[in-house]
Amino acid sequence: MLLESELRPFTVDEFHRMAESGIFRDGERVELIDGLLVTMPPIGNPHWTRHGSIVAYLLRALEGRALVFGQAALRLSERSEPQPDVAVLAPRADGYARHDPSTSDILALIELADSSLAKDRGRKLRLYARARVPDYLLVDLAADALSHFTQPSDLGYAGERVLQHGDRFSLSRIADVALSADPFLA
Repeated sequence: MLLESELRPFTVDEFHRMAESGIFRDGERVELIDGLLVTMPPIGNPHWTRHGSIVAYLLRALEGRALVFGQAALRLSERSEPQPDVAVLAPRADGYARHDPSTSDILALIELADSSLAKDRGRKLRLYARARVPDYLLVDLAADALSHFTQPSDLGYAGERVLQHGDRFSLSRIADVALSADPFLA
């Protein structure tokens, strides 16, 4: 039985050096969570088609108020660089071309889950909350459900709202923009 004290966590810098040295296979999807290399499942048709719809919707709805990135790697700490499906970031003149975003630049992170639901609702949710990501949206593709998590703390999110078709919601740091749950749901 492997004990946690026997694990050797990696830093984000070490993770980058591993990728640069070719340690990962071409097309292998890996992210660093709490110092651990975590494999990511392949992206299937339901995932990428919904992803495209969500990104297109957010680009229109948040134009001028936020930048929307799909499949971005974000450094949240010295030992965590997850790759959320969608990142909504505060606008910046350079569009983040010169400097990586800091955690204070993150307005919301969105995960689309099918086989990754347990990880996205567990480990990733806690990671995002510890990093004080103000809004975390989790799309459960199998159940066609959207959960909106708010009020982050070291223990998780204090608020969760399950949204249905027709529901509207807003992001904590862009409260004056009403978003529709419909593009997130089938």
